[in-house]
Amino acid sequence: MNLLPHNKSLRSLSLRDPSGTLFEIGTQLIRQIHSSSSVDWNQIKRSPTLKKFTEKGLFVRSWEISDTDISNLLPELSHKNKNDIKDIYLGHEKINFVNYPSEWAPEMLREAGLLTLDLATQLSAENLGLKDATPFNVLFSGGLPVFVDVLSVEKRDPHNSLWLAYSQFSKTFINPLLAYQHLGQPLYKTFLLSREGLTATDFYTQISFLKKLHPSLFTKITVPALLELWSDKKLRNHPNTEKLMDPERAQFTLKFLLNNLKKSISQLNFNHKQQKTQFNNYMSGESPYSHLQFENKERLVKKWLTLHSKNSVLDVGCNDGHFSRIAASLGRRVVAIDSEVELISKTWSMSRISHPTLLPLVVNIANPSPASGWRNQEHRSFLDRTQGQFDCVLMLALVHHLLTTESILLQYIIELAKELTTEHVIIEWVSPSDPMFEHLKKGRDYTHLTAQVFEQECLKHFAIIEKETLPGNTRTLYCLKKLFLT
Repeated sequence: MNLLPHNKSLRSLSLRDPSGTLFEIGTQLIRQIHSSSSVDWNQIKRSPTLKKFTEKGLFVRSWEISDTDISNLLPELSHKNKNDIKDIYLGHEKINFVNYPSEWAPEMLREAGLLTLDLATQLSAENLGLKDATPFNVLFSGGLPVFVDVLSVEKRDPHNSLWLAYSQFSKTFINPLLAYQHLGQPLYKTFLLSREGLTATDFYTQISFLKKLHPSLFTKITVPALLELWSDKKLRNHPNTEKLMDPERAQFTLKFLLNNLKKSISQLNFNHKQQKTQFNNYMSGESPYSHLQFENKERLVKKWLTLHSKNSVLDVGCNDGHFSRIAASLGRRVVAIDSEVELISKTWSMSRISHPTLLPLVVNIANPSPASGWRNQEHRSFLDRTQGQFDCVLMLALVHHLLTTESILLQYIIELAKELTTEHVIIEWVSPSDPMFEHLKKGRDYTHLTAQVFEQECLKHFAIIEKETLPGNTRTLYCLKKLFLT
């Protein structure tokens, strides 16, 4: 591993785990395991389960860093005397684009939950377990969930059949998914309001009496909510909540619980029609493109991506991910964003196997994910995470939506395009005379926004490499190269 000089900026990424700290130093991730937990790590690192999950790309790849290298890299971190147990330092493989549960489609949260349960189940056979069960322990690398919190793995008492993370799993996996299924509450509303998810009581107060009796909610929400109402009185002085038993029986009981959770979460189906908006069928029968127009658009985008994108592409307003998949098929890493949950669900379902380098996220570019967490420093904003990440940005059939639906001025849209890319932008201009623009403008006057005005704004920040008007003369595609003004 090539270590960076110690004058690189040091940023702490973990604020909640007393067992260790995760640092970001330049482009590297370094995890410090405190000496009090180092003995556990020496057992955990030999786990056959973790080795298997790592080989499949489902558990973050890690390696130990020598004392000499750490002294050069992190001289500000003090070490204990040679006779004492020292802290251990690990390097971690970095996920290309950090993402959070508030940006996932429900199917992605379910997949992260299944990974968490599979890992906990298989670790139990080694007298290991997970002390945490939150989706913030998982990042998506393209379409694949990866468990990234090494310190969530701990030694398990073989006589104890309880999973102490069960409550957290319910609040951060099961309840948010049920809230989406029954209330149409998107995940960003759940997780931006509370990092700890949704309690049964919170859910219970939002549903009707008949919903409280619904078979899928009664045991998961209604009963737990009622128990929460009197648990403080009845259980405050409970002598012992641990269930100690024969190790074989304890493991069987634990696995039974985990398998039941897996069955429950696997059976959840999501009615995305609750989230239906005017844009959901943009790529289906309601497409604003003729067959000839769409063929020409596809040809141009593929040509320009081949010529002008190198490694990574951001598709803003990706719809069902059609053009994102074209970029991924060319070998590019792709982040595809859209504000419509159903479209991101569709994109993930269609792409997760066939285009594994494509990461779809629920992000409204007009109101993107903010910085959040403790002191707004745990989770970086979406725009902050994009800086320097993408050499090509797609903004197809997007500008007229931002102009009309979001009332964003053209100059700010072009400035955003400049900030999102390091090199190129492929952007589509839709004339105010286009039928879709006519539909969106709702009587407002946009006749002053001509193709010439659009080009003038672009030329403030970009050079126009190539442009072509699609048949019908109301839509023009541009390939722009960013200007680096001194």
